[in-house]
Amino acid sequence: MNEKLNVASRTSRGLTTNEEEICIESFANPSHSWKAKNDPVMGGKSYAAVTIENNLAIFKGEVVDVPFLQAPGFVTMETRGGDYPDVSTCQNLRLRLRSSEDYKGYRVSFGTKHVPGNRFAYGFKANLNPPIGSQIGIVDIPFRDFTVRWDDATGDPIVTCEEDDTFCPDLATLQDIKTISIWGEGVAGDVHLEIESIGASGCNVEGTVNFPQVKESARTNAVYHFSLPHLIFIGGAILALLAIMLKKNRNEHRPIKSGK
Repeated sequence: MNEKLNVASRTSRGLTTNEEEICIESFANPSHSWKAKNDPVMGGKSYAAVTIENNLAIFKGEVVDVPFLQAPGFVTMETRGGDYPDVSTCQNLRLRLRSSEDYKGYRVSFGTKHVPGNRFAYGFKANLNPPIGSQIGIVDIPFRDFTVRWDDATGDPIVTCEEDDTFCPDLATLQDIKTISIWGEGVAGDVHLEIESIGASGCNVEGTVNFPQVKESARTNAVYHFSLPHLIFIGGAILALLAIMLKKNRNEHRPIKSGK
């Protein structure tokens, strides 16, 4: 689904007037297949299930300690396959949802990027703090709050995007996120979310990249492509060429001695 919504006509739902929203998933008419995954694949005892009822995705379960780790495990609801819109012109991931449990371990992730130092951690992850109660609320999570360098045992960030922008969401991922997951992780307790939709907000109608890290990275890669060793090599080659030209010029203008 690649639906752009003009937010100016939807201020009654609490949206600002000078932005556009791109829909990734609406559970009134879902375009992706959603499945639950639990830590029993790692020997844990957490469990969860995903159902779609009354235009909402219901994510319900419990996170408990993994016996051999003596630490809380995880549960997820995640997409399997499907097409995703380009959200590289947007500022935030937007979720419309509510929680009936005051659970502190909700997180959301997207993408499949993997970096050195991560074992089982794939994609960009951020904390998710849904409203608690009977009313659906809007949660905007800035893309700069996501990091690819997170702890696969707890879900906590190891290095944030703010601390090192090489761990910020990259342009290629934002152009096609490939997968998205909602987590209960790193905190024991009951999980119960009701999700109406997932999208991106603060999108630029001109089609230019909004996310500062993405734009700066793209600009840097385009303009400052050479590393220091490359620059030293190029500088040496230029100096050698100048020396050859100077020597040739001197030879051409050297006086020719006439023989007696």
